[in-house]
Amino acid sequence: MALKSMKISTVIKCAQGSPCSLHLNIKGTLSLDENIRGLEICSFSLDTQQSQCTNVRFARKKSKILNGKKVQVQFNCFEVNVAQHIYVTMKTVPNYCEVKMSQEYYVEAGKLDYNVDRTRKIISVNVSNFLRDQDYYIRLCHKWFTCEDVGQFAVIKGKDSLKSVSLKYSQLLPCLCIEGWLAIPDARRLQLCPFENDTKTLWDNIVYNPVTQTLAWEPACPVLVIVTLCRLMKSNDHCEDIQDSSKRFPEKVRAIQLLHSTSEIGHDQNNT
Repeated sequence: MALKSMKISTVIKCAQGSPCSLHLNIKGTLSLDENIRGLEICSFSLDTQQSQCTNVRFARKKSKILNGKKVQVQFNCFEVNVAQHIYVTMKTVPNYCEVKMSQEYYVEAGKLDYNVDRTRKIISVNVSNFLRDQDYYIRLCHKWFTCEDVGQFAVIKGKDSLKSVSLKYSQLLPCLCIEGWLAIPDARRLQLCPFENDTKTLWDNIVYNPVTQTLAWEPACPVLVIVTLCRLMKSNDHCEDIQDSSKRFPEKVRAIQLLHSTSEIGHDQNNT
């Protein structure tokens, strides 16, 4: 196969006296054959249904010299919009056996980097790779079926030289996410959920009622819960599972009755 690979990225072009604009950067690698005259590269917007095409031509003399060798072609003149959904195709000219490479690509809506100050309970978020003349929203949210607000969102002004904000949080939960999007209608949202493995905090909401001998728990995040009773061994402080006492609960444990002697019974929680 003549076509070997295709890589797509986004570049920002800024001309003096004009606003900056986004362009696709398309790199293609092919094994050159003396019969191949060039490459046709096309981009098709799945949002606007508009297409753009270009032909990159190879001189016949160069094709003969580089016959059988790998050649890289780069083209970065297709202008695109932020968060646009693009379909890119690449094929040889002439096109043998309908061989072509294709790839879907989402134009970047910014890049988020973060730092956590656990003492002050603050997450600092830095935004890069977005058009500097547009505002950008950042918020913290709890991810359930949708991402629900946690406090107010922050705005990074396009004219601001510092592209970072600080957001306060109450708990580092597995479903706590950082979300960012451009201040334009129907902007695609970029989401980071970096605390998915921090499950310890979830167990803080367990409540045991000694009168009714029931255990109730409602986590702050959606998890599948397995509750198992166990017998605490005084010899080594190990809690040994009691046979047939495990139960699965989707998202929350409203009440589970403990029918064994509570003086030596503990409970073990796991989430999957």
